[in-house]
Amino acid sequence: MDKTIKELLAQGLGRDEIFERLRTKTGNEMRLAEKIATIDHGRPSVFLAKLNHVLLAICLIQSSLAVWATYYHVVPLDESFGWLGIAVIVLLTVLYFIGLAKLSFKGYASFVLFCVMATAHYVYFFSFVPVISIVGVLLAVSGGALSYTMKVRLFPHMGFMGARKDEAGEYIFE
Repeated sequence: MDKTIKELLAQGLGRDEIFERLRTKTGNEMRLAEKIATIDHGRPSVFLAKLNHVLLAICLIQSSLAVWATYYHVVPLDESFGWLGIAVIVLLTVLYFIGLAKLSFKGYASFVLFCVMATAHYVYFFSFVPVISIVGVLLAVSGGALSYTMKVRLFPHMGFMGARKDEAGEYIFE
């Protein structure tokens, strides 16, 4: 199956076209969609590569803001909890950065979910640190939107976390 997918990619077919062509030959659409998503698609277009570099920069800036805010606002209140929070932020940043740099479907989907969570976090703490919250919300929303855009462009045959179609044959958000 991998060889067939690579041959169809080499012919210039898009991932959504490959999915439509091969879905009748397989019994498990989800497995086929995941196989198509994990096949190395070669070099992305220059535009997508530049967008991915912007996304990586947003990821690092968002992480730096979170570490700075934690260091100055949490560490003085509870030192052990603050340092644990910084360690978790750094670990997550490394994992997201690897996933985004490898142009991985799961990297983009995970980063979108993280940005939703970060947005909620910054909105909750708006009354305590309004300036940091405004900047954090802007970074999280822009990072989430850009990550979702990249995911949709690179993997049009996949839903949010898997492949699904509605009765009209349109891809649905799941």
